[in-house]
Amino acid sequence: MVRGLFSFIVGLYAGVYLSQNYDIPRVDDPQALFEKIKDFADKHRKQ
Repeated sequence: MVRGLFSFIVGLYAGVYLSQNYDIPRVDDPQALFEKIKDFADKHRKQ
């Protein structure tokens, strides 16, 4: 449990640090991301 919490805190800190100091684009909301994946899969589906 402590190891998992430590990993979570380190990951959270690293994410905040990178977000503040580098120009990282924001992640799309889940619905838009799902639509992009669905369109990609439909376009590349074997017929």
